[in-house]
Amino acid sequence: MSLQLLSQLEAKVATTLDSLEILRMEMDELKEENAALKDEKYAWEARLGQLLGKFSELEPAADTAAAEETQEETQQEEADTNL
Repeated sequence: MSLQLLSQLEAKVATTLDSLEILRMEMDELKEENAALKDEKYAWEARLGQLLGKFSELEPAADTAAAEETQEETQQEEADTNL
């Protein structure tokens, strides 16, 4: 009977080792996927930063254009009032 128990134990150890190897392989795959996703995230962040920078550059130009338009409208209204 002790040989039978030893055989069962040996089978369980072998199964456990196989499971561990499979889990290690899955972990390696997940680490690679995680690294790829991090790289993709950094690329998106960089692109988003560039777009936000472009919007920041446009804001002063838009503010200047709006101010000039307002000034022109005011001058036109004053000219119309003086007539």
